[in-house]
Amino acid sequence: MKEIRERYIERMYELKNEKGYIRAIDLARYMNVKPSSVTEMLQKLSAEGYVKYEKYRNIDLTDKGIELAKRLEKKHKAIEKLFLYIGVSEEKATEDACLIEHIISEETANKIIEFVDNRL
Repeated sequence: MKEIRERYIERMYELKNEKGYIRAIDLARYMNVKPSSVTEMLQKLSAEGYVKYEKYRNIDLTDKGIELAKRLEKKHKAIEKLFLYIGVSEEKATEDACLIEHIISEETANKIIEFVDNRL
């Protein structure tokens, strides 16, 4: 559930930055899932305090949702940068960073971020 929740939050953050708004139908297309799946997840994320969601309205991330999205983005970029540094192709570095960012511990992620910030 954590990984799925994080993927939704990331995609909403990207949509918000790209279009200036988030709609459930756009999110469904962007994530290649059924609109009903998006609605179900939005209800859960709303209950958890990550999004402001009302049926048939635009969706917005709360401060908590934005904070999580920014943390995920920072983690992703640091992992990707580390992979590029050790010689992984750009395509694979991006793809693998996207997978790893959701399962890696915060301690390990923080050490990677620290390493990248201080040495690369």
